[in-house]
Amino acid sequence: IEQISPADRSTQITVSGTTLDGAALDTAGWHGKVVVVNTWGSWCPPCNAEAPDLQRSWQSFEGQDVEFLGVDIRDSPETGLAFQRKFGLTYPSLRWDGGSVLLQLKGKASATPTTLVIDRSGRLAGRISGRADESTLTGLVQDVLKETA
Repeated sequence: IEQISPADRSTQITVSGTTLDGAALDTAGWHGKVVVVNTWGSWCPPCNAEAPDLQRSWQSFEGQDVEFLGVDIRDSPETGLAFQRKFGLTYPSLRWDGGSVLLQLKGKASATPTTLVIDRSGRLAGRISGRADESTLTGLVQDVLKETA
C-alpha cells in the first residue's frame, strides 16, 4: 500500500478506451473527481476475492465526487461481462486492448490486481498492489476526498 502526499505527486494519469459493453470512456471527463482504477482479470484469484469489496466501496461513495473504473486484463469482452455479472459490479470496466490501457497507467499497475487512487487533479495519490480490501480502499479514497483540489 502506497500513499503519496500532495506535495510529492507528479504522475498524471488519465485512461481512455472502450468499455466491456462497447462504449467509449475517457477519465479526462472526470477531472475534479477522485478516480479509482482497478486492474483485474477473471482468471486471477485475488481479483475474484476483492471484487465484492470494490463494489461495496464504490457504493459507499455514491453521490460523492468519486468514480471507479475497472481495467480488464486479457479477457474477452464476454468473459469480462460475465465476471461483472457474477460479482454485481456496477462501475464500468475497459476491455483488454492488447495493452495500450496499461501503458496509460505509466507502469503503476504492473501486477494484477492493482488499484490506483487518483486525486481531483489527475495525479496518482495512492496505490494498492495486490488484493484491495474495502476498509483500506475506502480509507485511501476518503483521505483524498478531504483534500482541496
